[in-house]
Amino acid sequence: MKSLVLAVIAMGAVALGFPGTAAAATSFEVCSPLGCAVQSVRGTVDRGHLVAKVSDSSPVSALTVWFTESPVGRRIQVVVDDGVRWIDAGLSTGATHLTVRACGGGCNSKTIPLRVAIA
Repeated sequence: MKSLVLAVIAMGAVALGFPGTAAAATSFEVCSPLGCAVQSVRGTVDRGHLVAKVSDSSPVSALTVWFTESPVGRRIQVVVDDGVRWIDAGLSTGATHLTVRACGGGCNSKTIPLRVAIA
């Protein structure tokens, strides 16, 4: 148990970007116009890697999410209808931005600058 607590503390220090630790991951949240409690995508981008949770509990519409890398143009589409789906993907070489677009009863988007172009 003690080793688990120490591991969690160490991971927290890395996530917060304390000196002597790796740079913090970039977190994001994008919700459809129906609201975050009903349709959302939450995730992190860290060192060329994307991990995201796509959730939909709307009785009205499914949630469609697009992750688009710029300037490369690679796009990942995820559709969730009343459930949860996890995305775990590497980003393309040369990507400098990731745009996350969430659509369900309308659309919202957010563009996340990547700390360094993926080499």
